[in-house]
Amino acid sequence: MRLFIAIELSDEIKASLRKTQRELSAFDRAVRWVTADQMHLTLKFLGEVPDTRADDIRAATERIAQVSSPFEIAVGGCGCFPPKGRVRVVWMGVEEASGALAECNEHCESIYAEIGFERERRAFSPHLTLGRIREDKTDGRLREAVEAVQADIHRQKATEMCVVQSTLTPHGARYAIISRHSLKGGDAD
Repeated sequence: MRLFIAIELSDEIKASLRKTQRELSAFDRAVRWVTADQMHLTLKFLGEVPDTRADDIRAATERIAQVSSPFEIAVGGCGCFPPKGRVRVVWMGVEEASGALAECNEHCESIYAEIGFERERRAFSPHLTLGRIREDKTDGRLREAVEAVQADIHRQKATEMCVVQSTLTPHGARYAIISRHSLKGGDAD
């Protein structure tokens, strides 16, 4: 099974992301937009994992949740990956002032590494994917439009993390939550 670890998004934030996608609808032919049920904040992508590892992953995720504090994210500001050249991903920015999100990600990297998952080589760049582009033929117009978006800032409290299974289909990925883990910030309650 194909797994990743994520924070679910509120309906308010999903509605804001969908609004931004509509603002960029002139590029519907170029961009494969993420559907509302696919919107999430990825903490760690684990990839293809044998079914026999599911219990190990749930146990590791519970350990991470026990030492990770709840936090509030602020969502707003659009951008593209890569930062220059042909666009591959359109995203909405995520900020978290206390450092708890970065700390949670670091717990993910270290605890999953203990059970055999490779650490991410790139620096953690929290974002929400709005759409993916297979081949950008817009001659820079898509990047200009994304950078011109004036999205409202929305906030959400993150109190749990999820282990999510991603099943690839001809119509796109389908997600199913395998387990939920409340962020406890080290409390033993």
